[in-house]
Amino acid sequence: MPFAEDLSIFVSDFGDVGTLDGYSVRGIFETPGVSLGLVDVAVAAVQPQFQMPTASVPPAAFGKTLVIPQGSFVVREHIPDGTGMSLLLLTKA
Repeated sequence: MPFAEDLSIFVSDFGDVGTLDGYSVRGIFETPGVSLGLVDVAVAAVQPQFQMPTASVPPAAFGKTLVIPQGSFVVREHIPDGTGMSLLLLTKA
């Protein structure tokens, strides 16, 4: 029998509530800095991301709009981590 874990506890206390393609979602928004190594030039950038339970990600999330208190974003990549959580990489809408 597969193990079923309630992952909502990870986002319930510190998560942001928003909508993703009309679905109500809760997750953790972050904007960590990344360093892009371009030929002889170092460029710093931020990569907005939203971590949430994979079961809460609507089908075909790519290109959908996520609206959270921090603003509106478009999902450019959905990365499930294999533990039941997913990372959505975002761009500002």
